[in-house]
Amino acid sequence: MKNYIRDVIDRYIKHDYPAEVDRDFRVWLIDDERADEKDSELSQLWKATESATTPNYQHSLERMRELTGIKTRQKVHTLHTRLVIWKIAAALLIAVSAGSIYLALQNRQAPDLLQAYIPTTEMQNITLPDGTQVMINSESTLLYPQQFTGDSRCVYLVGEANFKVRRDEAHPFIVKSADFQVTALGTEFNVSAYPEEEEVTATLISGKVLVEYNGLKEQEILKPNEQLAYNKHTRLGSVTYPDMQDVTAWQRGEIVFRSMTMEEIFTRLERKYPYTFVYSFHSLKSDRFNLTFGQNASIEEVMDIIARVTGNLDYKIVGDKCYLTVRHK
Repeated sequence: MKNYIRDVIDRYIKHDYPAEVDRDFRVWLIDDERADEKDSELSQLWKATESATTPNYQHSLERMRELTGIKTRQKVHTLHTRLVIWKIAAALLIAVSAGSIYLALQNRQAPDLLQAYIPTTEMQNITLPDGTQVMINSESTLLYPQQFTGDSRCVYLVGEANFKVRRDEAHPFIVKSADFQVTALGTEFNVSAYPEEEEVTATLISGKVLVEYNGLKEQEILKPNEQLAYNKHTRLGSVTYPDMQDVTAWQRGEIVFRSMTMEEIFTRLERKYPYTFVYSFHSLKSDRFNLTFGQNASIEEVMDIIARVTGNLDYKIVGDKCYLTVRHK
């Protein structure tokens, strides 16, 4: 699989694709035709891209960003640098590079597909064509058609969003992500599907939803206040009962961390604040922390509390970087 990914990326770097390919591929991604095959391919690519590297990989990621609108970003660390790959963008690349999708779509009428990308530190409310209300979290992308057609209402999410679905029993509302999808008739639920995080979650606030995962081979019907957490590496799902105030905290501008390591906390802070955290992976302990911050908390206030809670962490903000050092006893 590594050689296959490398070959596809190399071919993609050497070619430019017209706007028609971009449009038609986005339409193909969210429609129901051959859905099982597409979900299977996305699932396989999700796993495979974790270990795929090439000399020109950074350039290829930029090309994928241009096509999909899904941004890549590099987390800078001393001693150890990790490139955070938007795995879903790599999955999108496979189908486009093969060329067959564009040829298959040339002879059919394709509706316009719209994209909402929310940059770092921002949130946005949008209304979908059917009247469904969506609040989208930072560093998230939602793809949706200008008009819903067919037997279902499908959208594609990378990141996190809250959906208040307009009821239409004849046309189920489906939120797709790699290896994961949520189906509802009329309800409110939250989906968190950031590519760099190990878990994808769906949390039901009201109504009823069907959650399918692990290549859509397994499923759970959620009741209000239940959450389905799916681990992309173990491919296991579990139903939990989270604090709903924690789940919806981001919509109020609050920051809540529950049983998270410092690495996980800094990853989420990079979505909330326009700073890159620079540190050594080896210097961070695997201890887990519970922290809550109000909606107007500054980065300095957040870091002051983190420094006190950890007891051995110092920070220094220079420009758009937050440098972290560990005090040795």
